[in-house]
Amino acid sequence: MSLQFFYFRLLLMVFAVLLVSPALGSEGEWEHEFDPYYTNIAYFKTLDDSPIPELGKRSESEVYRDLFFRSYLPRFVLVEASINPLPVMGVLIKDYAEESIYDKVTLTDDLNIVEVATAGFEEPYALSLFLGNMVKYESADGSGIQSKGFMGYLASYGHWHIRKNRLVDDRWGEFEWKLKGDQVLSDRKLSWSFRFGFKIHDNPLITDEFYVAVKRERVQEHGDVYSWIQNGGVEFKYRMNKDSGATIGQQLIIDKKIPIKKKGWVVSLGIGFVRDTPRKYRGNLLIDKTETAFVLRPSITF
Repeated sequence: MSLQFFYFRLLLMVFAVLLVSPALGSEGEWEHEFDPYYTNIAYFKTLDDSPIPELGKRSESEVYRDLFFRSYLPRFVLVEASINPLPVMGVLIKDYAEESIYDKVTLTDDLNIVEVATAGFEEPYALSLFLGNMVKYESADGSGIQSKGFMGYLASYGHWHIRKNRLVDDRWGEFEWKLKGDQVLSDRKLSWSFRFGFKIHDNPLITDEFYVAVKRERVQEHGDVYSWIQNGGVEFKYRMNKDSGATIGQQLIIDKKIPIKKKGWVVSLGIGFVRDTPRKYRGNLLIDKTETAFVLRPSITF
């Protein structure tokens, strides 16, 4: 695997999104997100050319209820290309950096700064297709600010698996049910994601898995900057062997948000752990004992 081949496949993935989206019609919308850990470009529209439902004023629980009642028949499609910049940078540092930069930031046998900053991301990129339902609604505080909610089925594909900042040859597919949304109030923004699914690997040395994951964040620009409740988030993922149901890993990240009011930026620092058991790999990828990696994730959103 060469660096040039990596970039070539990444460009093909982006072009695939650009080629597919016109076939979906002209009434869709483009969105993008830039983040050091997850950057994406996406195109979405309704399948029957009807407008996206606008529900008016809704609380968070009412958004869940409305999406559940609408989820039986998908009316909305989203195509997305994504890349994980810092995890990719970790691979490049370990494989291509001169003067052994990776070795210089190794503090102990079990602690490397690059691994600490990139742990928990097992793929460099993905191409995804979402089928489900989307609604727009106003926040319950009467501010009139509009938010969005999604519920449906997501299929993702990629090539390569990242293990300790090394690329392992692997074509993988991931299939999940997902509920995602946000609620923008006059003084704060909430976002949430609930999902469960399974992931299969072409490489026989990597275990196929079931998983359940929860993520929730809150940013309150005029709130207490020191409060983890008003400006913070949590992310948890539990993973099981698809065949036996045995635990193969867990992940827990607690995130501290710091809003920069004058710039409209949000600086965040995630602290947590990623735990892998010996059941996760086989053959020459096998780990002989449970490994727990410390995670430190600095990030900024604009």
